[in-house]
Amino acid sequence: MFSAVCQHETPPKLLEQVKNYTYQPETVADAEQPEHRFDLRRVVMHNLRTNHRVSVLCWDADLQLSMQDIATGMLNRWGKSANTFKHIQTRHPYHYHPGFGVSESEKQDIANPQIKVLEQKITTTQKKLAKLYKEHSKAKPSQKQDGSERMNSLHKRLTDTIAAEEALLKKLKDDKAKLPERIDVTGLSDYKSFKVIDNEGKNLFDFVTTSVWNARCQLLDWLDDLYAKDQDRVDLLYAIFNCHGWIRSDDNWVVVRMEPLQQPSRRYAQEQLCRKLMGLGVRIPGGKWLRVEMGDSPM
Repeated sequence: MFSAVCQHETPPKLLEQVKNYTYQPETVADAEQPEHRFDLRRVVMHNLRTNHRVSVLCWDADLQLSMQDIATGMLNRWGKSANTFKHIQTRHPYHYHPGFGVSESEKQDIANPQIKVLEQKITTTQKKLAKLYKEHSKAKPSQKQDGSERMNSLHKRLTDTIAAEEALLKKLKDDKAKLPERIDVTGLSDYKSFKVIDNEGKNLFDFVTTSVWNARCQLLDWLDDLYAKDQDRVDLLYAIFNCHGWIRSDDNWVVVRMEPLQQPSRRYAQEQLCRKLMGLGVRIPGGKWLRVEMGDSPM
């Protein structure tokens, strides 16, 4: 059962649930350790206006954090910043690169591939030795009548094999230590030099994308008082963007006229937004005035 409810003067409502969990070690090395029991707090934030709920699991380390503190931390981490990048990735070509300008890179070296080869051999040898050590610990020495160890016994064969593998492992490590970490590849045959990509075009594109995002945020702020449904406001803005319309240009004006939306509440918000844009007194670079309105074709 939810144990506590915090009702604010305005939404949201906070609810909390505490649940006990048990951690059981899975590895053999930790098998002797006792079970670890701990409590996690689940705080749910319920927006009464939109009927949306979000929740977070929290261990507060006995700090006695209030539900408000936990909810604030949740919203600071998973709030508008995450939604911003999610929206940009969905609506805009976030990873688009408009062009590549390349130049010769000053760095023409790579990680020494021989090191990786030796590291793989070292890992294989270490695994083989670990298996041999285990087998050797279980094998019993076999002795002759005079007390000396038999040369063909399993214990003796494993001892010799381990000595050979240990010598090989030492040699591999010594060879790796002598190799340079990076090598210059300009002298290799069929070599194509590394290039540096000029990101100026990408930076410009990202700047324009950021400007589009900021304009979108401003338009949504203007729609806030015109359209009551929070969850549909973004869709309404893009519905306005996608309206059919007409453009007419004369000596003094560029007129952009959009078809009205069908739903009365949306049509009202569309009309008021057009009036808001008209009130800005916008001029295009050519000096003509820009007018945005609703209605039939101006032709």
